[in-house]
Amino acid sequence: MKFVARKSWVAAGVAGVMLAAVSAVPAKAEVSTVNLAQQFGLLYVPLHVVLEHGLVEKHAEKIGLPVPEIKLFKISGGANINKALLAKTIDFGAHGIGPALKLWGRTKGAFKVASGMADMPLKLNTNDPNVKTVEDYVNVTDHKIATPAAKVSIQAVTLQMYADKKWGEPTKLDHLVVSMKHPIALAAIMSGGQTVKSHFATLPYSFQELKSGKTHNVITSYDILGGQHTVLVMSASQEFKNENPKTYQAVTDAYNEAFEWVNANPEAAADLYIKYTKTKLDPAEVKAMLTDKNEITFDPTPKHTMKYANFLHKIGDIPKADSWKDFYFENNHHMSGS
Repeated sequence: MKFVARKSWVAAGVAGVMLAAVSAVPAKAEVSTVNLAQQFGLLYVPLHVVLEHGLVEKHAEKIGLPVPEIKLFKISGGANINKALLAKTIDFGAHGIGPALKLWGRTKGAFKVASGMADMPLKLNTNDPNVKTVEDYVNVTDHKIATPAAKVSIQAVTLQMYADKKWGEPTKLDHLVVSMKHPIALAAIMSGGQTVKSHFATLPYSFQELKSGKTHNVITSYDILGGQHTVLVMSASQEFKNENPKTYQAVTDAYNEAFEWVNANPEAAADLYIKYTKTKLDPAEVKAMLTDKNEITFDPTPKHTMKYANFLHKIGDIPKADSWKDFYFENNHHMSGS
């Protein structure tokens, strides 16, 4: 596997002659390098499987493509993933469904979801004993809520959805929300004495925070959405897909195989997560998280994505979507999504 890591952080006689002439014209070459991106956390285990098992290369060869070089960029926050996609620094970017929808809307469909990635309850945790419910944030002082990208990340959008439902004011808590990488937010609320006293976290950070006994949970995104929902998706541009259809297929097929492998081999997947992230977490704890379907499920099926789409349309961020199929590429349309 060629892999380069980068940090930030494509009449019968006449007919026979004509056919021969057409066949002699070489097919347009597709890209020789595929640029992928990841953020931080357990959500990105399928990417580790794709890299470790050379799955893009495997599926490229299967459909007759030369083996591509894989470059990996580490980028934090949905807003930065969107910027990298727009700049063509990366070809495929994994981000929350909120940032994906905003990218789709603001580019008028030039970018869509190539694949769903995972379901996970985002957990809003705090070390502030005076905050027991979301309503308590209205009266806090010297208190900030860390998300990967203020106003854009799925965490920020989910909090706006709650505020809209509760107060009819989506931005009521926006003044508290700040942008911060998950590892830094974890350190802030675990150490105490920081302005950042809450963290809308993903695994493994939410697990670490709650296990420490220094924080407690205020609410989860499953509570707000009314059930399990898609949290992470992977987007690409229509231009890339049109110009590199086989490469696009190789990447999406690679991820589909990775999802199946992770779900069938959660303990081995945990070992890969430890290898690629060099985490100091107890391997038994990583395996426990990956085997708990209440904590994380790797599944491309869209779940409750229209709730996000309808909300973002309501507040004027994106145009109206009639169906989730409007913002997912057609390779996903056979699924029973929502």
